[in-house]
Parts: sequence; C-alpha cells; structure tokens
Amino acid sequence: MSDDAPTGYPADAPPMTMRQARMLDLRTYICALFAIFGVTVTIEGFTVDSQELAKAAGVNINLYAGLAMLGLSVVMGVWAVVVPPSLPDPAADAAVSEVG
Repeated sequence: MSDDAPTGYPADAPPMTMRQARMLDLRTYICALFAIFGVTVTIEGFTVDSQELAKAAGVNINLYAGLAMLGLSVVMGVWAVVVPPSLPDPAADAAVSEVG
C-alpha cells in the first residue's frame, strides 16, 4: 500500500449523520447563493428607471436574470430535498482499505 492512498474512516470515528451529509451537499450552497443573488438582482430590476431601461434597448435584463436565478435556486433546492445525499458506509471503506 502506498503512502498517498486514501484511507477510510478511523476505527473510533462516529458514522456521518444525514445532517452532516446535507451540510456538505453542494446543491445546498448553490441554492442559497442563487437565492441571495436572485433576490438582489430582481430588486434591481424592479427599481430600474426609464433612462437605464432605454440604454438596454427596453429590455429589463436585471428582472429577467434575477427571476431566472430564483428559478434555478428553487430547482436546486427541490433537487436537494427530493434526492438526498447518500451516506458513506464506514464498513465498506474499512473493507476496501484492508483489501488494497
């Protein structure tokens, strides 16, 4: 076994809980970031004045982009809830490290 081979859980480590797995799930962070940015950009889209709108050829891109970000945030949030992260099995990691 080489020194750079990944190791499994230590023998005395407690198994990962579902709460810890959800906190480490990348979809949660993507959902939160898109929600924050989406709300910010949507508010900018609602408070646009006519001069800025004329510069953008009459297209309120802030409003459309903000709503798209909020939509993506909802999709990522639903995906994170419907398909929960899988918990690693410490016994399987230990068996793999013993074999390798």
